[in-house]
Amino acid sequence: MITVMYLARIADEVGQAQEQLDSSFADTEALLSFLRQRGAPWDNALTEDKIYKIAVNNVILHTHAALKDGDTVAFLPPVTGG
Repeated sequence: MITVMYLARIADEVGQAQEQLDSSFADTEALLSFLRQRGAPWDNALTEDKIYKIAVNNVILHTHAALKDGDTVAFLPPVTGG
């Protein structure tokens, strides 16, 4: 199993903060494709034209990365505030 966390705006859009999924995803690209194929609201929240980062085990990625059982994947929208 992997843990998928949705933070801030993304959590609001998909209606949950986290979920457990089967660890059969080869990498973050495969996971993202699966989530988008679920349809609304995931396809809208995680569309390619929205800005967000992906982190695996608390490390922000700059490209897709391999996934393994026990990983935590987080989707992080841009940080704002003052």
